Amino acid sequence: MNRRTVLQLLPAAALPHALVRGANLCAANGGSRFENYNFAFFSLEEAELAGSLMEIIIPADATSPGAKEARTAAFADLMLSSGSEDMRKRWRAGLALFRREAEQTSLEAAVAKAAREEEQPAGDLVRFFVALKRMTVDGYYTSEVGIHQDLKYQGNAHLTASPKCEHPEHKSP
Repeated sequence: MNRRTVLQLLPAAALPHALVRGANLCAANGGSRFENYNFAFFSLEEAELAGSLMEIIIPADATSPGAKEARTAAFADLMLSSGSEDMRKRWRAGLALFRREAEQTSLEAAVAKAAREEEQPAGDLVRFFVALKRMTVDGYYTSEVGIHQDLKYQGNAHLTASPKCEHPEHKSP
């Protein structure tokens, strides 16, 4: 076993078993820790719906892949499977609300409707949308896709000088 593998396993040893159940934590090949993930909370239908909603929130574009490729639904499942019963009930109910709303229009229209009211969430659909969006962003930007492909994070680097600011509005007159 090499040093990198040991360093990847150490944090997992400190976590409760429920948090690491189903996750592929040995992603030494650079793959996703959710590559072979088995859903513990979501049914397959719920996982597909959550994945579709999350992809609408963070779609793939010319710069980087979207939420589906970042496996944000698996991230949400992992968080929910180890979360409170109340949170799990709210997620099941929220997904059901989106499913019913989409039957009348479409998933895209349901998300757009909820997004318009997110600043002052009054209904259950909008309140769930806020939680869904937060989970999507957390899952995306803690994934390989979000942090490295979208944000272009290269890791800690020793700099001998501070990089020069190139913003025109920060230049001295």
